[in-house]
Amino acid sequence: MKGDKEVGRASLISVFAALVLAAGPAAYASQSDQLRFDITETGHMVVDIAVNGDTDALAIIDTAATFPIIDRATADLASIELPVSPVMIDIVGLGEVRTFPVVNVGQLTLGALEMQNVPAAYNAKIRFPSTGNVIPASSLPYRTLDFDFRNTRLRLYDAPPRTVRGAHTGRLKIIRHGGLPFIEVSVNGLEGLALIDTGASITFVNSAFAQGAASSARAVRTVELIGATGNVTPVKILYSRRFQISDFTVNRFNVVVSDPEFLQMLGLGETPVMVLGLDVLKSFRVQIDRQSEELRLSIPGNSLGRGAGMSIRTR
Repeated sequence: MKGDKEVGRASLISVFAALVLAAGPAAYASQSDQLRFDITETGHMVVDIAVNGDTDALAIIDTAATFPIIDRATADLASIELPVSPVMIDIVGLGEVRTFPVVNVGQLTLGALEMQNVPAAYNAKIRFPSTGNVIPASSLPYRTLDFDFRNTRLRLYDAPPRTVRGAHTGRLKIIRHGGLPFIEVSVNGLEGLALIDTGASITFVNSAFAQGAASSARAVRTVELIGATGNVTPVKILYSRRFQISDFTVNRFNVVVSDPEFLQMLGLGETPVMVLGLDVLKSFRVQIDRQSEELRLSIPGNSLGRGAGMSIRTR
């Protein structure tokens, strides 16, 4: 518990620790399962879930989530009540850290998997673009999480990743920071870390990565996004020559620059870091082996991966 906050609030560190323990080998299921998913118009991956037996809803399976989240609409339909004096928890998003009360979800069902008495952050504050329900991938008790974007299936099984026939496959060691999965990548030859984030619709880099990878003063520019109501939002873009991930290369890789608060909390504020979102990830078959801590990225050998307006080639 954080000493400078009221009793009953869980700290971010304790949340990370709980998720790391939950993700250990003893938690792996003995069966396999698969979940159909959809990619929404906003670029988010959602699956069908059932809450407390008979409430159907959608949820994002998020490899970078720190704690389950349930939105108020789903909680109301499932008759989940907010405690009078709830425990409070800090949830880290791509922007600021927000505090939510914790509720108990009696039963959460995904495919053949049933989880009992799941603590979740109760969200009555933020309106999410696709769904307000988020399930951390680390809470799924399987060794391998196999994201088959071509066939819109999440395959879950307690075995090493299956070979993707006829594909070129790159393998990367997963590096954990705060329990979250990072891999090593490079932009314009500058090495950095990339967070595997299936909950993010777009890929972006932090300022440390952008400044270090900039090949000229014009490589990082500010553009203005103009909304339908005329609101203008300035956004920084890194215009890079080359993005390298395992055995795959992207030329002319233009990416948004942003500095989310959670990187500072993980001690990575000055480290070159990329958040690798679905716009890039969906170009691959993505397999996460939680026992060997390995990420496998595959693209069929006779085709180019495409995402975020780019093409991906092998070495």
